[in-house]
Amino acid sequence: MQRALIAVGTALLLTLGLLNPAAAGLKVGVATADITPPIGGKMGGYTARGDHVSQGVHDPLTARVLVLDDQKHSLALVTLDLVGLPTEAISAIRQKVKARTHVDLVMVMCSHTHSGPDGDPNFPSQEKSWLAGAIQRIAETAATAYQARTPAAYGVAKGEAREGHNRRMVNPDGTATMFWRNEKREPTSPVDYQVGVIHFRTADGKPLATLVNFTCHPVVLGPENLLISADYPGVLRSVVEKQIGGTCLFAQGACGDINPFMDKSDPAKGAYQEMEKMGRTVGREVVRVLKTIKMHEPGEGNLTLHDEVIPLQLRWNIKDPEVMAALEKHYGKVLVRMYLKRFKPPLQGDLTTVTLGKDLAIVGVPGEFFVAHGLSLKARSAIPNTFLFGYCNGFLAYFPTINAAWQGGYGASEATIVEVGAGEKFINHALVNLYYQTGRLHRVPQF
Repeated sequence: MQRALIAVGTALLLTLGLLNPAAAGLKVGVATADITPPIGGKMGGYTARGDHVSQGVHDPLTARVLVLDDQKHSLALVTLDLVGLPTEAISAIRQKVKARTHVDLVMVMCSHTHSGPDGDPNFPSQEKSWLAGAIQRIAETAATAYQARTPAAYGVAKGEAREGHNRRMVNPDGTATMFWRNEKREPTSPVDYQVGVIHFRTADGKPLATLVNFTCHPVVLGPENLLISADYPGVLRSVVEKQIGGTCLFAQGACGDINPFMDKSDPAKGAYQEMEKMGRTVGREVVRVLKTIKMHEPGEGNLTLHDEVIPLQLRWNIKDPEVMAALEKHYGKVLVRMYLKRFKPPLQGDLTTVTLGKDLAIVGVPGEFFVAHGLSLKARSAIPNTFLFGYCNGFLAYFPTINAAWQGGYGASEATIVEVGAGEKFINHALVNLYYQTGRLHRVPQF
């Protein structure tokens, strides 16, 4: 009789889902929204465009939201086809997504396409702001993804796509010369050709979502291009979705000094074809990896989450008249004032660290980190698959390495506002956080 009662009780609990491992484990939801702006607005990324505005749409811009929930912790990964967003807009997205989903952590990541809008909150008008509307749609998309959560299995793998080059050539005397375009594909260093693939399938094995991490500026399309486009990441995603299924998301890596070989191509000289070619190359590698990827069991995989604000100093002492004179001479007074308004001290940046199971770690950083930072993170991490996601929860311009800072060049001695060593500081903090999250380090001494 006792055994019969236990059996009936167990059956009831299973019916209610209280003892179902899949119901109690990892759940995943994904959703997509179109955030393409109206034409006629300024485009972001290239000052060389001057006053030219967008004239059409080559391919739409999207917001894609991936929600992970292990029933104890939950995360919303928001990927956007944008060059970047002001701090206020990122904060608004995070707040609205949390309000609509109640997730513990929100990561807002921009692909950094230079063929999208510049983020003007008053375009096309203050009353009908595209940005305000986009923020609302992103929050709604996150809510849709959250409601769509379903028991899922995940797998992680890495491939290689030899696309892109380091645009800084270090001379024998240690100084750097910019090497923007590399049509002959001459070897450069350092580079990161790794294609990180994080894949999710439903409990019955159907493709649900694929998150791709690759390191290269989305600047195949140059300043002559006046058509809205996601650049090569958009093509990459289409290849994966058509051949594998599910939704594909793109997370940019530490691409601060990495450009496509066919950098800044002119539409009149085959720019769209070059963009398609690069996107298909990386996309096909993702497809190849997915055909042999090893998946965990449905529901398996616990999340750990950590989010902190790292205090930073400005690189230059803006109270020094000599410093201000030099900045204004190089950039112009209007641009300097704009930057000082945007990056006024005290400066701080958001650092996010996430782990899933024992084999995946994600580090989100708020800007354009040089590739050596990403390589350092991967080489030093004890977690087998550790990926850096750039342009995450902030956009504090370039984070050069300490050596690059004195060598000079774009992103190293100009277009950078953070203190020298800021990138190294973030990577070190990230590793410490990951080790506490995974139990490799302890808050209480263990002898």
